[in-house]
Amino acid sequence: MGKVITVITGAERGMGLVTAKALGKAGQKIIIGAYNMDLGAEAIKELEAMGVDADLYKCDVTNRQNVKDFAKAIDEKYGYINILINNAGIAGPMTSPSETSEKDLRATMETNFFGAAAMVQEFLPLLKKADYGKVINITSDLGSLTLAGDKSNPLYSFNAFAYSASKAATNFITVAFAKEFDGTNITFNSVNPGMTATDLINKKAFEENGAKTPEQGAARTIELALDPDNTLNGTFTQDSGPIPW
Repeated sequence: MGKVITVITGAERGMGLVTAKALGKAGQKIIIGAYNMDLGAEAIKELEAMGVDADLYKCDVTNRQNVKDFAKAIDEKYGYINILINNAGIAGPMTSPSETSEKDLRATMETNFFGAAAMVQEFLPLLKKADYGKVINITSDLGSLTLAGDKSNPLYSFNAFAYSASKAATNFITVAFAKEFDGTNITFNSVNPGMTATDLINKKAFEENGAKTPEQGAARTIELALDPDNTLNGTFTQDSGPIPW
């Protein structure tokens, strides 16, 4: 089969774009699934200026029909993909459980959980057509039930209900599909970027509190996407090693 084809949602900026640049420079064909097509067009210009082979498609992960159309378009043009990186996500309200509205909770889950699940289900046929397939779900240590309940861990003080719940649910996408496809040539893994300064949150405040740069936050995802050994399956890791579920 030909070139490694990688689909990255939300890659029009931030860690997604950093990941697209790194993987593209390594020779992969990059397909950006962008919510904001204006930013997506700018990202494509940056990638092409670097000599990266890249395409842009509209991708609203909260719109199942759009996700279906996206997958169909890629199938018709390329016939397969090797890597799906579910990077698109929103921070949601950083409010306590009692102060989180149903509207905000549903909106966060729609993007971070249901959107990621839709991408996996709709792109699975294309992954099956490839020599090998990888799904990398960008989640968070704030979605770790173990760390959330550990009073000795610094994360214990964070109780952002909507975001943490959505990332815990996304982690189960990894667990569930990893079990279903265990022993096949398709793997599923979760990656925690750590506290990273991006445009999705208060970037300046995060930078002042020692947050990672997007380049640092994307490092583990890039490493996993470039790993020629596709045996790692059903894991939750960051650049320093495994994270408890």
